[in-house]
Amino acid sequence: MHIAEGILTGPSMAITLAAGALSVAYGITRMNHFVKTKPGRGPLLAMAGAFIFLVSLMPMPAFGGTCTHPCGTPLAAILLGPGVTIVLACLGLLLQAAFFAHGGFSSLGANTLTLGLVGGFTGWASYHIARKCGASRLISGMIAGFVGDVMTYAAAGFILGAHLAWVVPQPKYNLATYLKLIYLAYLPVQLPLSIGEAIVTGWALHSIGRQRPEVLEDLDIEAKGFGNASVTAAVFLMVLLPVFVHAKTFTGMDESVNGVLAAAGGAPARAPYLDFEKMGDLWNFVLLAGGAIAGFVVGRNWHQLFGPRRDAPDTPNGEA
Repeated sequence: MHIAEGILTGPSMAITLAAGALSVAYGITRMNHFVKTKPGRGPLLAMAGAFIFLVSLMPMPAFGGTCTHPCGTPLAAILLGPGVTIVLACLGLLLQAAFFAHGGFSSLGANTLTLGLVGGFTGWASYHIARKCGASRLISGMIAGFVGDVMTYAAAGFILGAHLAWVVPQPKYNLATYLKLIYLAYLPVQLPLSIGEAIVTGWALHSIGRQRPEVLEDLDIEAKGFGNASVTAAVFLMVLLPVFVHAKTFTGMDESVNGVLAAAGGAPARAPYLDFEKMGDLWNFVLLAGGAIAGFVVGRNWHQLFGPRRDAPDTPNGEA
């Protein structure tokens, strides 16, 4: 979820930047712990970071001529922990703000809190609660993907609504009305995408459990022998989507909902500092380069999660 550059000002910007910085500082301690205790799983950090960057940049056509994007943080948080996911989300958002006109530097704290902290933590917590209640890995992953996606947008809507109700000089509505307007606008667009992210997250964890159960055990996600499952790695489908085709006929939710309400409330977004989107072929090059780099990182480390089991014989189909 991206709140654009310039919408958050004054106390809203200061509070979210400070809270985001504290969250990232905590995440760095968790990342250092992860690297020290599981040095062999270090490449997963690069893969997860590239995955979050890729899917949260992906424009997907949605209801009413708009487009939106998945989050990716629930899956990353389940695998690596919510603290690590905060740092990875912040890095991805920083690159998006600098080169892709998504989000902004003034809203980096808010976007890190919504995508990294809220999306990652609620997805991670939902997965483990569902597993404790006896749900399968597939169902638990689906619950986590759905809850993490919905809560990311719920948190973003609350931050935006609170800013427009309490900080802008001449608010048009109170907080409850702003939240009603924002969430009603989000609902028809984000609900189908949340279902899609639920399916992808569930299938991915299901497939990892079948192909590489030792990864889940090594990452302390589940105890040895907790359960295996089967399905193909649907995450790969997301990577193959035409993320880097610029769909000019669709307006992003960040602009059509957040931007419109913010402008009406006296907090218009500013133009990005680097507006490659208006530079023709340079914009296409930046998109393709970003996609190529992220895709290479994901592909290079794909075997870490979805390769054949290490104890399986070397067969053409990778079957034991």
